Parts: sequence; C-alpha cells; structure tokens
Amino acid sequence: MFLTLLSGICLNVLGIAAFINWDKMGAQGEQAEMLMPTFFGGALIICVLFSRQHYKHGLYGALTVAMLGVISSIVRMYQYEKLQSFNEPKTLVILAMFGICAFQMAVSWNTVKKDRALPPPA
Repeated sequence: MFLTLLSGICLNVLGIAAFINWDKMGAQGEQAEMLMPTFFGGALIICVLFSRQHYKHGLYGALTVAMLGVISSIVRMYQYEKLQSFNEPKTLVILAMFGICAFQMAVSWNTVKKDRALPPPA
C-alpha cells in the first residue's frame, strides 16, 4: 500500500501544481478542471486509510479508483484533442495523470493476484 500512498501524493501534487500554475501554462478553459488529479489522489489516500482496518477493501478500492482514473483521463484527452496530438498543457497534465493511474492499476492488479493466491486465514 506504500505505492498507493505514493501515487495518491503524486496525483495531489500534480493537480494542485496545475491549478496554481494555470496562468503560466497558458491553458484555455476552466481552471478548476486541473483539480481532477487531486480528486483521484485523495480517493487513493482514502483507500490507504481503509486498508489499515480492512485490507481487501482498501486494495480493491485502490484498483477501482485507478481504473476510473485511467478511463477518465482517456475520455478527457479525447475531449481536448481527439487523441491526435498532445500540444495543449491541459492534455499534458491529464496524460501525466493517466501514467500515474495506469501505474497504480498495474501495481494494484499484481497485489490482488497475489492476495487471491494466498490461502484464507484459519
């Protein structure tokens, strides 16, 4: 769950940095759109907190949040530039979110496979 916490922190930093540096990036549209990575980062941190009491709930929750983050970032990149180019700063931020969420999804999936292979506690 350490990597889940690290992914959550990275997503929070990404979202807050993009929100604060909105004018410097020269991006168009709503400034609040850049808080999307912060939402997913906060949800991952909540999953880490759940895993302290109920490990499987936190584990499967983190997998679900990461999967939703990947799907959401693909939809946003399609909305911004139809997945043809990645020139707009908003698209680059969402692409970074996609990478972090895809990494988290892979890590969570491997942990779920290992968890299912273990025999149930007596």
